[in-house]
Amino acid sequence: MKKYTKVFLVLGGLCLFSLLACGGTEKKTEAPADMANEKYQCPMKCTEEIFDKAGNCSLCGMELEKITKS
Repeated sequence: MKKYTKVFLVLGGLCLFSLLACGGTEKKTEAPADMANEKYQCPMKCTEEIFDKAGNCSLCGMELEKITKS
């Protein structure tokens, strides 16, 4: 009987450890609403076009920069 008690205690401890170890690994990311508000523009201002996504300028090919709120 003592043999089974030890086995159950060890298995229970392993299950508890697994649950606790997996619970706190979630990374927080920006909310999708915040990402939808980000705007990008060409640093050379060769076009007045404002883009919703990061990428390259359609005219000069330079990498777009995020427009900061001032």
